[in-house]
Amino acid sequence: MSYQQDLIICRELGERHGESRALNSLGVALQQVQRFDDAIAAHQQDLVTCRELAEHHGEGQALNNLGTALQQVQRFDEAIEAHQQAACCFAELGDRHREGQALNNLGTALQQVRRFDEAIDAHQQASARFAELGDHDGEGRALNNLGTALQQVRRFDEAIDAHQQAAVRFAELGDHDGEGRALNNLGTAMQQVRRFDEAIEAHQQAAARFTELGDGEGEGRALNNLGMALQQVRRFDEAIEAHQQAAARFAELGDDEGRVLNNLGTALQSRGLWRVRKGRNQSEVKGQPDARSDGKGPGERLMPLVVDVPAVSAASAAQSSAEFTACSEAVALAPADEAATTQTDLHAENKRWGRRRRLLDPVLSDDLQ
Repeated sequence: MSYQQDLIICRELGERHGESRALNSLGVALQQVQRFDDAIAAHQQDLVTCRELAEHHGEGQALNNLGTALQQVQRFDEAIEAHQQAACCFAELGDRHREGQALNNLGTALQQVRRFDEAIDAHQQASARFAELGDHDGEGRALNNLGTALQQVRRFDEAIDAHQQAAVRFAELGDHDGEGRALNNLGTAMQQVRRFDEAIEAHQQAAARFTELGDGEGEGRALNNLGMALQQVRRFDEAIEAHQQAAARFAELGDDEGRVLNNLGTALQSRGLWRVRKGRNQSEVKGQPDARSDGKGPGERLMPLVVDVPAVSAASAAQSSAEFTACSEAVALAPADEAATTQTDLHAENKRWGRRRRLLDPVLSDDLQ
C-alpha cells in the first residue's frame, strides 16, 4: 500500500504529524480490505502518536476509526469506549460534525450489546448534530439507525417516523441506496403495527431502488421482506413470487438463501392450507359439510403466518435469529456509520391447521452503511 510507504518515509524523517496521518489512512485502507486486526494495530499506533503530540483532533479521529475496526471483530465493549472517547474529544474541540459521526457509531456498537436505550440516546444526539449543520446525509444515517434501535424496544410508531424522515433525507440527496435501506426498515416497522398495505408499498419501493442500483443483495432483502408482508394479507401467489426472486438474487451472489427458501416454503404451505380452508367454508355455506370437517364452525379463521427475515449486511455474515447484527464502514479520516439489521426471534408451535409461528420480537431488515 502507498500508505505504508508514506509511513516509512515519515518515520525516517522523524515527521511525527505525517506519521500520524499515514497511520490513520493506512488503518482505514486496511478496514476496506477487511484486514481488521491490522487496522486495529494501525489505529492504536496512531492514537499513541497523537497523544504524544497532544494532537486532540487526530486523537479523536484515531479513536473513532479504532472503534469501527473493533466492531468488525466483535470487540464491542472496547469499541463503545473508543467511540465515547472520540465523541468527548470532538465535543471539546467544537467539531459538531465528527462528534455526530462518533455518536452515531457509538449507537451502532451499543445496539450490538443490546443496550438499546443508550443507543437511542446516542443516535438522537447524532441526528441533532447533523440537523444543526444541515448535513442531510449524516442526519439520514442517524435517523435510520435510530429507527432500528426504537424497533428493538418496540417503540414502533417512533421508529416509523424516524425511518420516514431518513427516507426523505436520502431522497432529497438522490441517494437511492440510503433511501432503499430506510424504506426497507420502514416496511418492517409498519408490519409490526399491522399496517401491511403500507409495508408492502415501502418494500416494493425499496426493491425498486436497489434494482436501479444493481444491488442484488439489497434487492433480495427487500423482496424477502415484501414476501413477508404479502403473506400477512394472504396474497400468497405474490408472496411466493417475491420469495422466489429473493432466493434467486442471493443464489446469484453465492449467499446462503436458506432462510429465504424457508419463507418460500411457508408461503407455499400457507397458500395450500388457505385454499383448503376456503373450499371447506364454501362447502359449509352451501350446506354441504366437507369430509375434512372437524366440527368447528365456519367462523374460524386462518392464524397468522410465519415471517422470517434474514439479517444480511455488507460487512458481516448473517447470524442466528436471536442475535443482533450491526457494523460500521470506515471512511477516510472520519468513518461513517450505520446500524444494520436484526433478526426476529421466532418460536414454532403446532396447531390444527399445520405449523404456525408468531413473531415475538421486532423484525428489522437491513442495515448497515
